[in-house]
Amino acid sequence: MKTAKIISITNQKGGVGKTTTAVNLAAALNINGMRTLLIDIDSQGNASASLGLIIEDDVRTIKDLLVSQQDPNEFITRADAVEIIPSNNSLKDIEDTLLKDRHFDTLQQSIAPLTGQYDYIILDCPPSVNVFTKNALKASNEIIVPADAGYFSLLGLKQLLEEIERFKMELNPQLEILGVLACKYDRRTSLCGQIYETLKQSFPDKLFKTYIRLNIDIVRAQIAQKSIFSYNNKSSAAQDYMSLTEEILHGK
Repeated sequence: MKTAKIISITNQKGGVGKTTTAVNLAAALNINGMRTLLIDIDSQGNASASLGLIIEDDVRTIKDLLVSQQDPNEFITRADAVEIIPSNNSLKDIEDTLLKDRHFDTLQQSIAPLTGQYDYIILDCPPSVNVFTKNALKASNEIIVPADAGYFSLLGLKQLLEEIERFKMELNPQLEILGVLACKYDRRTSLCGQIYETLKQSFPDKLFKTYIRLNIDIVRAQIAQKSIFSYNNKSSAAQDYMSLTEEILHGK
């Protein structure tokens, strides 16, 4: 019986390409024949919105699953060929309760019945190490850390990786960092190249060979509420996310 590989996409800094990576990695894995589930565990619900999901009363969200512990299959919907358990702002309603009771394994328990149905489960985490991120890391086998090729992103990256190591020791010894992913890479600027070289020196065994080039089609795809592959599968962004997927499937 297969067991899904569960990957958290996380960075405590916003705007680094985290949700874009979660959505397009899930789509690319599906294209490669891997049955993949995307779970939006961020109360901002950006992954859900970027696939055109307007969460109304009849759409059940990750918050409903975490509260009810019912069959998780009942919470899965399909958007732009991606299977997803969506999220919205109502997720905040249970944050204090989970944090107070230190319920860091609620997500793991909730999705356990799905692990035999999928090849990959991708978790789009909030831009902070809050109780939902900790639930995601507890449930995961691996982490991908997107980082834009900017100075402030680089500053926070080492701190984040140190925090992940502490969490690993405390709650999930099996957790591994699959890789650091450079996003919004602009080859026209020398500073971007310098920061990328610094990333290679700082994380020689963790940096993906693939980097995600700056491309306006990523924004256009989000506005169109589609994955980059549905919007423009000939774009450099589609090529980059497919290359990333091949690294994940076949090794760096």
